[in-house]
Amino acid sequence: MDINDLDFENVGSWPALYRGVFIALAGALFAGAFYYYVTIPQLEQLKVVEDKEHTLKENFKVKAALSANLEAYRAQMVEINIIFEGLINKLPSTKEIASLLDDISFIGGDNGLQFKSINWGAKKDVGLSVEVPISIQVVGTYDQLGSFAADIAALPRIVILDNLRLSKGSKELLTLNVIAKTYRYKNKKAKKKKGKK
Repeated sequence: MDINDLDFENVGSWPALYRGVFIALAGALFAGAFYYYVTIPQLEQLKVVEDKEHTLKENFKVKAALSANLEAYRAQMVEINIIFEGLINKLPSTKEIASLLDDISFIGGDNGLQFKSINWGAKKDVGLSVEVPISIQVVGTYDQLGSFAADIAALPRIVILDNLRLSKGSKELLTLNVIAKTYRYKNKKAKKKKGKK
């Protein structure tokens, strides 16, 4: 029997060999379509879910490690807060900044220096604090200037000497131009008020 003689409307009357081939081809086409339209999207969805599961597991591991060390982190935060409070307390208050000029003048006089000028500079906002510069010009010997710098560093409040410029004067005297910078914590007042309540 020739393939052209096959009646596609009456497949049941075909010879067994042709019926078997037709059923095998139809089954293969159906299986291919099923795999392409049903199985592949499900496999892709499974991959997405597996990736999500992997991410969640990694997040869980990180959080488990953090929670295992939670007490140590809390103790560390307490320690950091104590250090931070200590540093904030080393920053001068508004009243102490006003008296800082007198302290610097006293230290300079105590070390035998002559003040040519001492003036407040423009305040500068630097985030959590306000930078308060003091422009200083003094005349003295090398040793006197060294003692002056050491005594400024020994003040209980943070004072930084910046932009130091030395120039030679008469005899053994040197002229020092320097900016003494101190910082005031912006939220100090608010913190003190909260503590009083």
